[in-house]
Amino acid sequence: MSFTVKIDGTSPKARSIINMLKELAEDYSFLSILEDKDELPDNIAQELDARYEYLLKHPEEGESWDKVKKDLLNS
Repeated sequence: MSFTVKIDGTSPKARSIINMLKELAEDYSFLSILEDKDELPDNIAQELDARYEYLLKHPEEGESWDKVKKDLLNS
């Protein structure tokens, strides 16, 4: 059996707990600490937001998913 504990590491208290768990993991082989990499970096999130805003203002410049998919399958 395994457990997943999510800790938002943005506060000093949270970082303290994470560091404590990392130290414990050095002594106990059954404990491992893995940092999630599923969050988008700020610059990527900002770029996606900008592109979405552009699409909302210029819908005629985009292509439908059906057309993009068809083009990809035919290439």
